Amino acid sequence: MRLPLVLLCLAACTPFPALEDRITEGARAAPDPVLTPLPDLPAMADDDAAVMARRMAALQARAAAIRQIDIAALQ
Repeated sequence: MRLPLVLLCLAACTPFPALEDRITEGARAAPDPVLTPLPDLPAMADDDAAVMARRMAALQARAAAIRQIDIAALQ
C-alpha cells in the first residue's frame, strides 16, 4: 500500500526537460495560423424542438428515478 505512494512522491520530484531550446528560429518566426469562423448552425425545425423536449423530459424522469434509489440498501 505504501509502495505506490512512495513511487508517486518520487515521480513528483522528477525534473521537467528544458523545452525552450527545442523550438527552432523558423518556427518562432512563423506567422500565426489563420482562424476561420465556424458555419452557422441550422435552425431547429418544430419537430426537432418537439423531439428535443421529449428527450429532455425522459432524461429528467430518469434522473428523478435515480435520485429515489437508496444507495445504502444496494451495498
